[in-house]
Amino acid sequence: MKRALLKAREEARRLYLTNEMTSNAEIAARLRVKAHTIGRWRREEDWDGLRMKIDVRAGEMFVEKIASDRVTINIRHFRLWELIVARLFESLKGTKIPDIREMERIAAVLDRAQKGQRLAKGLSLAGETEETIRAEAQAEHRRLIDTFIESVKENVKDEATRERIRQSILAALPEAADSEADHSHEITG
Repeated sequence: MKRALLKAREEARRLYLTNEMTSNAEIAARLRVKAHTIGRWRREEDWDGLRMKIDVRAGEMFVEKIASDRVTINIRHFRLWELIVARLFESLKGTKIPDIREMERIAAVLDRAQKGQRLAKGLSLAGETEETIRAEAQAEHRRLIDTFIESVKENVKDEATRERIRQSILAALPEAADSEADHSHEITG
């Protein structure tokens, strides 16, 4: 009897953690045990916490896989463009000086190769650097914070509540803390 109950508990945990079944009643019906027993097992072993950890790790692994695939594709893309440029230079060796139409085609190939290589490196086609893109994102971030602060000022009359909101924002956005310190009076003012 004890062995059967242990197997039922393991199967119940597996059903819950794999999201095959999510309610105590569903699991209980499948395993022919009482729903409150499933609930007790769920609390004792913290299945909700375990499933959250599993879901977080699965998400992290998915992001890592996407990033790894992206790097692989970008490397392959970059190498293909390098090959095209190398072939172009090989074809130009030892030949007569190209006419204007041929030069335009060569320039078009080089332009596409440059754009392709910029994309493969994760750079902007418009020539923006990573620093420029980050600065623009930070400016947008700051604009959103300013909008939120204005909304809090308009809608929260209690100064202590406004200060708690400000502290929560700073705690949640540590990278913004330095720039926010200069503006701490804005939300409390």
